[in-house]
Amino acid sequence: MYDIIGDIHGCTYELSLLLEKMGYEWDTFDGTIIYKPPDGRKAVFVGDLVDRGYSSATAYCLVRDMVRAGFALLCRGNHDDKFMRWAKGNNVILNHGLDKTTEDAGRMGLSKEGILDFLKNTPMYLSLDDGKLIVAHAAWRNSLKDKSPFDKKCRTWCLYGPTTGKTLENGLPDRIDWAAERKETEPLIVYGHQPYKEPRYLNGTYAIDTGCVFGGHLTALRYPEMEIVQIKANRTYDNSKPDISDDI
Repeated sequence: MYDIIGDIHGCTYELSLLLEKMGYEWDTFDGTIIYKPPDGRKAVFVGDLVDRGYSSATAYCLVRDMVRAGFALLCRGNHDDKFMRWAKGNNVILNHGLDKTTEDAGRMGLSKEGILDFLKNTPMYLSLDDGKLIVAHAAWRNSLKDKSPFDKKCRTWCLYGPTTGKTLENGLPDRIDWAAERKETEPLIVYGHQPYKEPRYLNGTYAIDTGCVFGGHLTALRYPEMEIVQIKANRTYDNSKPDISDDI
C-alpha cells in the first residue's frame, strides 16, 4: 500500500504535517531520526523535492533518509535533476529557486558528491503493483513500459512532459495536456509537475501537484484506497502562480 505525495518544493513543514496525518511517526534508523510509515505502507514521492520553497535542503534530506531506510520511493523531478546536474558540476542557471537550494545545501554541509550519488540512482518513473500503477513526475505513456526507468529516452516525458515547443509570456514552456489526450485507461498514472488547485482524475491519470509552494495544498493519494489526504500551505512561498492560492 502506497502513499503517493505530490511536489514538495521545500515545504518541509507541510510535508511533516502530511506524513503525521497519515500515521507516520518519528523513529530512529541507523542513527538517523526518520519518519517511519505505518505497517504495510510506504511513501512514494513524485519528485521536485527542492527549489522555490523555504527549506529545500531539509526536505531533500528528509526524503533521502526515508528512501535509504526503505520507507519511501522517489522518482526524479525536473528540479531534482537540475540540482543533480549542479552537483555534477554542469553549467546550470541558478533560477526558479535553485539559488536558494544550493545555498541551503551549503549551510547544511551537503556534499556535491553525496547529492550526485543519491539522485543519479533515482529512477525517472516507478512501476508498482505489478505494473498496475505508474508514478512519474510529469508524464508517462505506454510506449515507455519496456524502457528502463534510467533510460535517457524516458527523460523528456517523465521529467518535463510533452510541449508544443513554444514558450509562454511567463517564460515557461507551452505544455500539452497529455492526460486529456490519453486513449488508454490502464495502467493508472499518478504524476505531479503541473500544479492544479484540486487533484485531477482524467483518463486513468491522477494529477496530485496542488501547488503547496504557491499557497495551495500538499496532496497525497493513498493507493489502493484512492483516498486523498491534504495539508493546506502555511503561507504562499512563491507568488509566480497566484491562481493556486486560496487567498486570491
